[in-house]
Amino acid sequence: MSVPLKPDDPAYWMLEQGRRDPSKRSSSTVHDPNCYICNDPEFALMGLPLCYPCAKCQGHVPADDTVCSVCGVDQQPDEEP
Repeated sequence: MSVPLKPDDPAYWMLEQGRRDPSKRSSSTVHDPNCYICNDPEFALMGLPLCYPCAKCQGHVPADDTVCSVCGVDQQPDEEP
């Protein structure tokens, strides 16, 4: 469960900036009802990276991961040796 930021939090200024200026907010095109990032509006208000669609299945890739939660494909390109 998410806990709202308090005014003494060092990141609080980001939250206030997003509340005042809609152009500073992030937007997402995918939503997973079980994802803590998708369910916390403060991530978008602070302009943080949000979850994004999978390149293979258009499913949900968490903003803090690279693996699709639907099909399991890693979005990071393979590194060459």
